[in-house]
This record gives sequence, C-alpha cells and structure tokens, in this order.
Amino acid sequence: TLYQSANPALAAELERRMEGRITEEALEALPKFNYATDGAKAGRQHSQACLAAVAPILPEIMGGSADLTPSNLTKLACAGDFQKNTPSGRYMRFGVREHGMAAICNGLFAYGGIRPFCATFLNFAGYALGSIRLSAISKFGVLYIMTHDSIGLGEDGPTHQPVEIVESMRSMPNINVFRPADSNECNAAYRTALLNHETPTVICCSRSALPKLEHSTVAGAMKGGYTVIGSEIPFEDVDLILIGTGSEVGPCIEAAAKLLADSAIKVRVVSMPCQDIFAQESIYYQRSVLPGNIPTMSVEALAVHGWHRFSHAQIGMTRFGASGKPDDLFKYFGFSVENITNKGRQLFQFYSEAGTVPNLMSRPGPTSNGTQLDKLKLYTTIVCDTGDVEAIKMIKPQDATTNPSLIFKAATMPKYAGLVEDAIA
Repeated sequence: TLYQSANPALAAELERRMEGRITEEALEALPKFNYATDGAKAGRQHSQACLAAVAPILPEIMGGSADLTPSNLTKLACAGDFQKNTPSGRYMRFGVREHGMAAICNGLFAYGGIRPFCATFLNFAGYALGSIRLSAISKFGVLYIMTHDSIGLGEDGPTHQPVEIVESMRSMPNINVFRPADSNECNAAYRTALLNHETPTVICCSRSALPKLEHSTVAGAMKGGYTVIGSEIPFEDVDLILIGTGSEVGPCIEAAAKLLADSAIKVRVVSMPCQDIFAQESIYYQRSVLPGNIPTMSVEALAVHGWHRFSHAQIGMTRFGASGKPDDLFKYFGFSVENITNKGRQLFQFYSEAGTVPNLMSRPGPTSNGTQLDKLKLYTTIVCDTGDVEAIKMIKPQDATTNPSLIFKAATMPKYAGLVEDAIA
C-alpha cells in the first residue's frame, strides 16, 4: 500500500500489533531468577517486575487497576495516565468498578492492536466474572493481574480473602489461571499470557513474600506442573507426592525435608502453577509428574474442589477465612509445615496399611492406540546445540542427542520399537 511504501517500519509495527505477534526481545526481557543473588519477594512484586520489563518494548500493552494501583503494583513507569489531555498515556485509572474495567479491556482487545491488562484483588474478580467469561468466549487474550491471592492477605478478613473464586475460573473453558510460586513461575505466566493471543490469562499473586525456590524453572512452569524437588528419586522409591501452588510450595518443600529426616519418607514435591495447562499436556507428561498410584496430597490455601483429579487428599479452605496476621491464619487453617508434615505422614501410613493406592491417572488416553513415533514425539524436547552447556543442562530428561533426526529415523524402524517402548515405560 501507499502507507507501507512511505512508512515501512511503522507499517510493519502496525501489522505486528494487529496480528498479535510478540517480539522475541520482549520475551527475553522477562526477569530470570538467580537463586544465589536474588532475594525473596511477594508474588505481586514478581508481577511488577515482569510488567515493567515488557511494557517498554511492547507499546500495545495498556491497562490499569480498579483503584488499587499501590497494592496491585501495576503502574507503568514507561507511560503516563490515559486522560483527556494526555491521550498518549497507557495507564488507566478504572476506579472501583471491576466489571466495567474488564469490559473496557474486552473492548480494547476487540478493537485490535492493543493487549490490555487490568488488576484488582483476586477476590474481587467475582465482580468482574461476567466480563472475564466473555474474554474466554470471545478469545480475547486479556491479562488479569489479581493480587492478594489467599487468606495470606491478613487483617482485611473474609470479605477480601478468596476461597472459591479460583476454582470458578479454572473450571471456565479457554482461560489459563496461574498461581506462581516465585520469579521463574511468574515469568512463565507472563510468557504464556503474551504468547496466547486468543486465551485470557489470570495471574494470582501473593501479598506477602514467597520463599526462594532453588529448582524452579520457566520451562517446567509453562507445562502447568513439574517436579520441583525429588526428581532424582525413582518413582518406585517415592513414598509420597506433595502438590503445591503459590505460597504453599515453600512449606511443602520444608515438609518433604522433615518427612525424610523424621520418618524416612521419601517425597517428591510438585509445583502446579496452572492446572489448566497441565491438564492439556499429554497423558505421558502428566504421568511423568504424577503417576497416579503414589499417595498424593495437594496443598493450596483456596477451595479444595478440582484437586481431586490430581490428589488422594487435600489441604485447603473449606470455609471462609478470618481476620488476623497472615502467619497466624496459615497456621490456624492448616497450612503450617507441621500440619503438612503430619497429614502427609498420615496419608502415607493409610495407603501402606490399605495395600493399594487408587490410580488417579488410570483413565482413557492415547496409551492404547498411539504409535511408537507418537509416543516418542510426546516425550521428546528438541533443542538447538548452541554450545551453551548451562542452557542445555536445563532440558529434562537429561538423556539427549544433538541429532534428533537419528532418533526420528530409528523410531520408524520395527527392530528399534522395543527400545522406544522401554524408554517411554
């Protein structure tokens, strides 16, 4: 067109934005966690860092908060407020109108060329639920930043403390609900949100500091769930699996260490920041994380509903919260390391005496009719051998080849079919 000829750079940028393509520069700008040097931060602070990293690079990012900017930590340093006299501003002061806020974001997305975000306390997502549902139906990739994500918000009490709202959104089609446990998992949440132009994303962030996780990974979190502690223990030797999200992953890791030290119970800990994505992974990957026939307990300071798909027992909220100091509330409602340890030990002992463990993963899947090649594809991650040894180390499983075409060819040959089956089994 004439415009493209006269303004090739601007035309290319407009085309990128209208098509919803995200630059590699923006994805690479997302914060990377360094266990040795980075300190513990609240989930909302991890979100703040991610938003601050990508907003200057992606001018289509525009949004704001429902009168909770200082709490949600969503102010854009790279842009001013959108007002009558400052139409170039990208930050919006929505006021206390959560439904209207989300509806405006839907309108911005529908117009095209804008990736809107909006923020409030997680419990107040209930006021916006109709518009959030419309995002999912309409395939609008709106980013919902929801802070103060549990009883851990403290003294504001049960009117502000979410219980059932996360499950109501998890059960909604075409939406990804993340509850990240640290910086890497928050990176994964933002990365997933940006890359999924037709799926809205809800990022649930803690008010208080989250413990550092030494073995968290962006790649694992982007699969919805992964083993964060104990992956070196063969499944035949694992006595118990603990699943946590957000602020409960740290206590689960502490409980695992205590169970091993006090009772010689060998535990794997799984972090599951996004049930929605984990459930969409292949059954082979799901079973590599949660085989289903090992006593498994979920720990999340929200409603227990939905966790029965993945765990034999649950520690969660079965009533509304209360007003008090966060640490006192976590202890009162059963999320202390001591209670997780005791409940985990009881679950292990129960199934030890029962003799059998119901297999939660025993359900129809591609196992019975998938070809060897289909199975191999589901289990294989192909990476470019750049010589970056540290980056390659992050790829799991650690059995790898720099020539995947040889594996592909071998998988199609009958005489090697048994080897593939043995590797997958």
